[in-house]
Amino acid sequence: MPRILLPVLVLTALLGPAQAGGGTPPGVTLAPPPLPTGPVRDLKLVADVQGRLTLAVITDAGQAESGRGTFTARRVTAWQWSGRWQPLGGVLNYDQPRPAANLNLALDEQGVPLLVWNENYGDNDVVVFRAWKGGAWTDWAARYLGISSPQAAKTRAVAARQGEPVLVWGENVREGVGTLLTLRRWQGREWLRSAPVSGPLGYPRQPALALDAAGVPTLAWLEGDVAAAQVLVARQDGERWVRLGAPLSHAGRRYLAAPRLVLDAQGRPTVAWLEDTGGRDTLFVAHWTGKEWTPLGGALSRDFALAPALALDAQGRPAVAWTEERSGLGRIFLARWTGAAWTVAGPLNRDPAQDARSPALAAEASGGLVLGWREAQGGSYQVQLRRFGR
Repeated sequence: MPRILLPVLVLTALLGPAQAGGGTPPGVTLAPPPLPTGPVRDLKLVADVQGRLTLAVITDAGQAESGRGTFTARRVTAWQWSGRWQPLGGVLNYDQPRPAANLNLALDEQGVPLLVWNENYGDNDVVVFRAWKGGAWTDWAARYLGISSPQAAKTRAVAARQGEPVLVWGENVREGVGTLLTLRRWQGREWLRSAPVSGPLGYPRQPALALDAAGVPTLAWLEGDVAAAQVLVARQDGERWVRLGAPLSHAGRRYLAAPRLVLDAQGRPTVAWLEDTGGRDTLFVAHWTGKEWTPLGGALSRDFALAPALALDAQGRPAVAWTEERSGLGRIFLARWTGAAWTVAGPLNRDPAQDARSPALAAEASGGLVLGWREAQGGSYQVQLRRFGR
């Protein structure tokens, strides 16, 4: 099968003054909500069609004792912005104190927020779910999925439809070797699963999931050996998964990571991913025209890139945020596609001398973008938010 080979783009002419090494970062600072005290470990950010922002965070909550030893407790909280920040309930953890990690936040077609995260106590790891319905969080403790068993591949992607989670779940095969990715939906008292997206021997992993206006899933994922992987994309058609075009890469099979996926109004995917080029993880983006993959420019990052966040603005133009690491210091960047080229802003750190991680990007109905990340400040990581116009 042929691969889409992406050209290398020299970004120097596109760099704004902040990325070129001087000037004030663009955008307007948005004050974060009054979060619980403690370092921020993870954050996710989304915007609905009415212009409301939803921010979810995991913060440290001190040391606790499990009977098996001491651990760092963490709290999951969520907030909504509609002119000012309002808390969505209190602490979301089903049990406290507990560690928490690996946060997912999705909106359904009506703007209902859905949260998914890992909770841990002792040697038991579970994935838990809540949705904000009727002014309160659902109690879906019984829907938990265990990830401590040998069958759990510890890889997932999350979307939402009609107030319910749509989940791509990874599991190791019970006999032989390999992993499987299946689409899961809750029905009655159990999770129902689809046919596998791909065969187990390719070790499919790191899925990214999006639903079109009719609720039909499209999935991007990695497949192949760690040092010789490829990005594949497929759309569900009844009980089958239909591949969209050739595998995506800049230079054939090699180390790839962190595929991200969004759909435009016509259901066509845009995919971002990281790829090893000359020993550096480099960011690339491509768009499906309906017939083939078209690269959007070339290499976006210059240093070691990680943790991309992908969105489409109100005009359907891609925007991507990511962290670039140099000498152990993380710096936040944002790029927007004009239709012909990328405009890049960054580093956007509040303090260029401080480490910044975990970018999250939300597209507002007004055409603007809100970018969130966590940045070292006063000895611990705190939330930073910045709004960008059209």
